[in-house]
Amino acid sequence: MPPLEASENLSGEEVLMFSFMQKRFGIPGVIAVIALVFAMAGGALAAKKYVITSTSQIKPNVLTQLKGAKGAKGAAGAKGDTGAQGAKGDAGSAGAQGPAGAKGATGPAGAAGTPGVRGPTGDKGATGDAGPTGPEGSPWTVGGVLPPGKTETGAWTMGTIAAGAVPESFFLEPISSPISFMLPLPAAIGEANVHYMAEGAPAATGCTGGSAAAPKADPGHLCVYTTTEDNAEGKFLFLALVNANEGGPGAGTTGARLDFGILKKGARASGSWAVTAPATP
Repeated sequence: MPPLEASENLSGEEVLMFSFMQKRFGIPGVIAVIALVFAMAGGALAAKKYVITSTSQIKPNVLTQLKGAKGAKGAAGAKGDTGAQGAKGDAGSAGAQGPAGAKGATGPAGAAGTPGVRGPTGDKGATGDAGPTGPEGSPWTVGGVLPPGKTETGAWTMGTIAAGAVPESFFLEPISSPISFMLPLPAAIGEANVHYMAEGAPAATGCTGGSAAAPKADPGHLCVYTTTEDNAEGKFLFLALVNANEGGPGAGTTGARLDFGILKKGARASGSWAVTAPATP
């Protein structure tokens, strides 16, 4: 280190003394000696104006040489108390919208609400066009008559005469079986056009293609078919088809009556019938 230079406040001898001390004790030692000298010689140095009270009395380059080396870093101090909470900052800008979450489970159905008030009845709509006429119904209108050329059919039966009711040789009173037409005929049918066919007999004239299973009658004719004849001795003794309206042979407009006379007890019979209105009124 270069020797201290003389200043306006130090003489050459003083500078030499400081250089010696610097070499002897180092910078810290020089400062300690100076402090000791000033402490011991207090007033005398002051009288001679050698008291150093400020670093401005020492040249800068001397101060630099007197400056000691940087000491080691001290240990960290204890943590201080938590400071007071600062003021609330401004709200930040809204972040970007996140992705849609998964659909949650369906909750239970809520209770049914109160029914609303019924609204007013709307205006009646316009009447639509009439539809096409349908096919002719069957049977025909109630209260009318059997149309020309149309046929209606039915069944008949004669009850059993109990055995032992009367002597074998006694001639029994006639037994009747009614025939009723669901639709009245436009006119009565005469005896010549009323036909009775015993069990197994072929179809009579006026009963073309008919049978007990499928009764048929030509226009203006009544055809009576037999399916069962039990205990009839020599067939039936007589058969009369009586006009229910006038009491004579034939068929009335609403039906006819079959009258049977028999000689043997336990007789019975049944069958079917067909009647067809005349083709022209």
